Amino acid sequence: MTRNTDNRKRAFADVVSIDAWHDDFTDELSKVDLHADVVFGSARVGGEPESPVRFRLGVRRAEVVVVIPESEPVSVDRDSVSRDAPEYQGKLTEVVEQTSQANVKGNVSGSISATGLSGSATVEAGAQANVTSTKKLEVSATVQFMLVTQSKTAEGHYRWSVAARADEKLQGRPWDGAKQPRLRLVDKRKDRTKGIPPTVRVEVRCRREDLIIQDLGVKDEGLWEEVKSRVGFNNKLVAAESYIRDRLAEEGIVVRNIGELFSQITLGSVTAETT
Repeated sequence: MTRNTDNRKRAFADVVSIDAWHDDFTDELSKVDLHADVVFGSARVGGEPESPVRFRLGVRRAEVVVVIPESEPVSVDRDSVSRDAPEYQGKLTEVVEQTSQANVKGNVSGSISATGLSGSATVEAGAQANVTSTKKLEVSATVQFMLVTQSKTAEGHYRWSVAARADEKLQGRPWDGAKQPRLRLVDKRKDRTKGIPPTVRVEVRCRREDLIIQDLGVKDEGLWEEVKSRVGFNNKLVAAESYIRDRLAEEGIVVRNIGELFSQITLGSVTAETT
C-alpha cells in the first residue's frame, strides 16, 4: 500500500481511527472496490502541560461519508453501495422464573385386625407436605451492537450513519472494512494510462451534541484562573470545547461555533490510498 502524504492527521485518533483504500485503476481495470475501516473508541484528552483541563472524549453517533470532489473523473456504481446491516450481532437472553408452592394434606384410613377375630381397629393418619413447582421461560433475541443506516448528504455524497445501541458510546468497528467494501468506484477517464488517477476522501463527522465529555476536571487551579482571565472561559465545559476546536484547527479542520449543539464537526478525514 503506497503512502499518501495528503492524508490529514487525526486529532483524536483514539476517538476514531480511519483507514481507506482501493485497488489501482489500470487500463484493464476501470472499477474498484472502496474499503473503509473505521474504529471508534475513547480518548484521554488534556495531557499537555498547557491544557488547563483533562477529560475523556467519545462519541455516541457519527457519519462515515465518502466525499468525491466534482473535479474528479470518477463515479459510483449504485448497485454496489453497501445498504445492509452489519454482521456483528449479539444475543440478548432473558430468563423469567416463576415459582409456586402448595400445601398438600391427605387423610389415610384403613382397617386392621390385631387378632384376626371380629374386633377391628381403624387408624387415620394426617400428612402435610410442601410441593414446589418451577416454570422457566427463556426469551432470546438478536441485537446489533451498532445500528448502521445508509443515506446521502445534502451534497449527494454517500454516507453511513452509525449509532450506538441504547444511546451509549460507540466502541469498535461498525463493519469489517476488509470484507465489506462501502461501494465501487468507476474511473471515467477515456485513457487510464494517462493523467492523474482520481482520488476520493473518507470523512467521519458528528454533531456537537453527540460528543461525550466525561470525567472533566481542572488540572491546575492557578493555570485555570490564568486561562479564564485571558480568554474568558466561564466554566470547564467551555474550556473543553475550546480545546477540541483548537486541536482540530491544528490539523486544518475548521469548526464553527462548537458551542452550538447542532454544529457539525469533522473528527477525521483521509484520502483513500491505492494498493
